[in-house]
Amino acid sequence: MGNLSVRSQAGTGSQTLTVGFVIGGDGTSGTMPLLIRATGPALANLWRRRRVARSHLSVIQGGAIVGQNDNWGQNAAQVSAAGSAVGAFRLPDPASADAALTATYGSGTYSAQVIGAGGNSGIALAEVYDTTPSGTDTTRIPRLTNVSARTQVGSGADVLIVGFVVSGTAPQKVLFRGIGRGLEKFGVTGVLANPQLTLRAADGTVLATNAGWGGDPSLSAVFTQVGAFGLDATSPDSALVATLPPGAYTVQISGKDGATGVALAELYEVK
Repeated sequence: MGNLSVRSQAGTGSQTLTVGFVIGGDGTSGTMPLLIRATGPALANLWRRRRVARSHLSVIQGGAIVGQNDNWGQNAAQVSAAGSAVGAFRLPDPASADAALTATYGSGTYSAQVIGAGGNSGIALAEVYDTTPSGTDTTRIPRLTNVSARTQVGSGADVLIVGFVVSGTAPQKVLFRGIGRGLEKFGVTGVLANPQLTLRAADGTVLATNAGWGGDPSLSAVFTQVGAFGLDATSPDSALVATLPPGAYTVQISGKDGATGVALAELYEVK
């Protein structure tokens, strides 16, 4: 998978927008250059509802902060150059209260946490871009193999939207999960009781939906294959597998019948 983005509510505490991502892949080695952004004010022309007034971005690995920013203007030249190279929408004002950083990380598991600085809350967009120069990427260098996002979810403006790009020239098999009740065993409270998962193409066409995985043995086998934690066969959590050609897609997690609560969206590369 290539570039990743997550649009959701962000605030503090249980409303912290947490995006997990894994760098690696079988037979790969070395490092991956990334552009990571947490935007709120810059969404004015894209999203006119209430937005995070000031965002704070932290990148964490193994419990340690390996990168953070709350003012992208501090490194505007690098961020702007990286954004232009990958086709990210332009951040118009270095004085805006958006957050962004460029960094190079090795294989491993990371999380990007977005909070509303100063206790504010609203819609925020978290983005992770692979900035490997075009023409230099090979099957031997690390890539983004899976992503997860945990936040407060509902319907309407509170839908959790994860965007991703299948890069390269070959189709990619991907596992998608939308989990609410399955989080309770990890001590998470106030979970989304009935998450509904919708996979869409870039033009908005619905490619697949699921609102209850139903203990499907074939899905359970894929969970094991990619190292995802197991789900109770009777849980109303959602999951599906799809093989997708190169291109841009979104996965939406919403509350069925207007339900709200904390949910986890997951995308896994399946070999």
